[in-house]
Amino acid sequence: MYSEGMPLVRIDALPTHDDATLAALGDAVHQAMTETIDVPADDFFQVVTRSDGHLRYDPGYLGIRRDDGVVFVSITMRVGRTYAQKKALYARIAELASERAGIEPRNVLISVTENHPVDWSFGDGVAQYLG
Repeated sequence: MYSEGMPLVRIDALPTHDDATLAALGDAVHQAMTETIDVPADDFFQVVTRSDGHLRYDPGYLGIRRDDGVVFVSITMRVGRTYAQKKALYARIAELASERAGIEPRNVLISVTENHPVDWSFGDGVAQYLG
């Protein structure tokens, strides 16, 4: 159902993370999406940025002790995944971020924004999902 799901992932981090760590995190996020929300393996679009120190966060919001190892993972995707799929996605991203990138799960903040087929153009100024 989601073969045209094209999530766009944005990862924001502080300079405490090097290029290899951020690449491993990007791979971990993509793997989690393929495993939990039916994203095809070749459906890979990411923007990864490292802030120069202007990434701001509450170090204790909701009782979670964050530090400068924090990363923000924002996923924009088509509407339709269930709550269970999203919960599985969050858990798998945190697990793989730890395993593959050495980022502690407490430092992984994830946000999902959903939209509709009309909200995408893959190039040429065309809304490809609309036919």
